[in-house]
Amino acid sequence: MRPYPRLALFLAVDLTQSLLVLPFDVKSVAYRNVVFVSSPFIWLLSYFVVLELYRLILEDYPGISSAGRKAVTWCLILAIGISVSTVIPSLNSSESGPFVFKRFFFSVERSVILGLLIFLVLIQLFLARYRLRLSRNRMLYSTGYALYFGLGMAFDVIAVELLQARVFGPISVGIVAVSDLILLTGAFVLARQGEFRPASDTGDTSAERVHLQQQLAEMNRLLTRAARGS
Repeated sequence: MRPYPRLALFLAVDLTQSLLVLPFDVKSVAYRNVVFVSSPFIWLLSYFVVLELYRLILEDYPGISSAGRKAVTWCLILAIGISVSTVIPSLNSSESGPFVFKRFFFSVERSVILGLLIFLVLIQLFLARYRLRLSRNRMLYSTGYALYFGLGMAFDVIAVELLQARVFGPISVGIVAVSDLILLTGAFVLARQGEFRPASDTGDTSAERVHLQQQLAEMNRLLTRAARGS
C-alpha cells in the first residue's frame, strides 16, 4: 500500500466508519449521525483517490494526466452545483430542517458517486483503447475502485429511490460489508512484486503499438501546450 497513500487513507477512514456504526442499530439516530458526519470526509478522499489514479495510470503522459484531473475537478463541482440547485425549487416551506438536510445530503452523495464513477469508467475505456502497459497493482487499483463505486451507486439508487424511508435498513449493512470486502481484498493483493510492468503486449503488432503511441504522444503534446497557454 505504500505507493498509494491516498488509497490507504481512504481505506482507513472507510473502515473506521464501518467500525463506528457497528454497535448501533441501523435505524438509530446515532447510526445516522455517524454516517452524516463521516461521509463527507469519505467523499473528499474518494475524489483524491481518483486524482491519484489518473496520475498513476497516465504518469508517462503528464499533459493528458493534468487535463484529466482538471476535468474531474471541474465536472464534479458542476455536478454538485446542479444537484443542489435542483433540490432547492422542490423544497416545501413546511418541511422540517432534518428532512431538508437529508434531501441535500443524498443529492450531493449521488452527484459525487456518479461523477467519480463516470470518470473511473472513462479511464477504463482509455486503458482499453490505448492498451497502456500498467503494473498488476495499478490495474487492480483501477478496476477494484470502479467496482466499489459501482456498488455504492447501486445502493444509492435502490435504497434512496426505491426504498425511500427505509434508507438505513438491512440493505445498507450488506452493501457496506461487500464494499469493505472489495477494499480489504485489494489491500492484500497489492503486493510489492505487482508494481512491475509487463515487458510486452503479445496481442499487439508493432505497427499498432507505434500508431497508438504516436497518438498518445501527440495528444499529450497538445494538452501540455494548451496548459502552458502556448
